[in-house]
Amino acid sequence: MNRDFEFKQLLRAYRAGILSAESFESEMAVLDNGSSAHTNGAGRFQVLGRTYANECEAIAAMLDRFRAGEANGAVAFNNWAKLVTTDCIRSGVRMIAEREGYHARIFERRMQDLGIECKAGASPEGNRITECLSDPKLSDNEKLLRLNALAPDPDEFFKPVCEFVEKIKDDQETKELFKLYVQDELSSAKWLNYACAALNGSAPQPTQGKSAASVI
Repeated sequence: MNRDFEFKQLLRAYRAGILSAESFESEMAVLDNGSSAHTNGAGRFQVLGRTYANECEAIAAMLDRFRAGEANGAVAFNNWAKLVTTDCIRSGVRMIAEREGYHARIFERRMQDLGIECKAGASPEGNRITECLSDPKLSDNEKLLRLNALAPDPDEFFKPVCEFVEKIKDDQETKELFKLYVQDELSSAKWLNYACAALNGSAPQPTQGKSAASVI
């Protein structure tokens, strides 16, 4: 990470009350010695299959990555909501679309607080989900089956995100933001799986899906 950028991140964290004066001085001493602050084992911070130099860098990347993913999710579920023909799930799909949209806005607002630019785009898997949910030729049942195949076990799917959240030590505001985000996502995913089972009956269920690392 560029030293000037990391200094600005530390200064913002201190001014916002995230870092105490003692912690700020300690992190600046580390920075002045040419090392990275907020490290996580061997001077690295690993999250969702990627490695970052420190907590600040990881949080900046994840906020942007999640913002992009949620913005794409809002498009996907809003498109599906316009096509839904199964009355009992229409409002549920609309609610998930709203959740995705406000997640993206809150992530972007937090990025503004920290002086981070929005750069990330949707992942390839995220784009495929949008194509699927936006396809008028696919039935609601088929869309539910495809989403269920992606995350048959929501708790396992979001486990890497939860592990990332637990690693956050200094930026408690962002940590709590991610915690609430995960709760929303688990609620949405579990409802989608419930709806899939209700509409598709005893259709074969996948035994293993993907993880958030490959989708967000």
